Amino acid sequence: MSFPRFRNVLLHSKALINVADLNRSLKTKNTLRPLLGALQCSDIKLVSTYEVKSTQKSDSLVQRILKKIPFLNVDKVKIKASGYLLYENIADRIDYINFFEKYKLPDTFYSWFVITEMHIWMLSARAMAEETNGPILRNSIVEALWADVAKRTKRLGAANPSIMRSQIAELSEQLQGAFIGYDEGLQSDDVVLAGALWRRMYQKQYAAPHNLEGFVRYIRKHMYLLDNLSMEEILNVKHVKWEGEFKSLRQGHSSEDKP
Repeated sequence: MSFPRFRNVLLHSKALINVADLNRSLKTKNTLRPLLGALQCSDIKLVSTYEVKSTQKSDSLVQRILKKIPFLNVDKVKIKASGYLLYENIADRIDYINFFEKYKLPDTFYSWFVITEMHIWMLSARAMAEETNGPILRNSIVEALWADVAKRTKRLGAANPSIMRSQIAELSEQLQGAFIGYDEGLQSDDVVLAGALWRRMYQKQYAAPHNLEGFVRYIRKHMYLLDNLSMEEILNVKHVKWEGEFKSLRQGHSSEDKP
């Protein structure tokens, strides 16, 4: 796929989504296969039946009624709002230009997309460890991505809008495969994860081994950080940090980054 350059179009601007997008119903497909099922099952076994029943009995009559009325489900609305804010936290904080330079990625919309997609996948993988609200949060983040993509592509002003729409549709279809590939790498070893990154980031073209290794380290590090955050902390957004490696990038590339 041939995408326009992205450097001069809203690269460092805030995510182009708005509150109105929250009012749309979820149309995003389930993009994560249940590879974390084992984790979820183990979590379920650790929760006693008594504790679950006690929690349910503690709900008042009003609370039980409210839970049965979708448009009054305040918790779901809050989770969806957090999903949009978590997406903005990615789009606004990631230093994409330095990412392009460090990992030798072309300065294109595609590169912006797959970097953003990788961070969304990390949040999605962590969210899906939460059986109750995980899917809501994941779907909300992905929904925010497509809302932002639609607005950014308009601002890019592609010469042939129909071709651009076709390419975006292709990215949408590929996103599920990318998530599955990253899931497999996360569940297995670094070689499998590096292979998934090579296929997605570099589109099966040449990639220096140290760049793939850097991506793997970045993912392992941030998955560790996310795993050590509670769901409440993640929904609070401010506890989710993507800064780590970018501080060193701003200080200049080290000699080990050279091929």
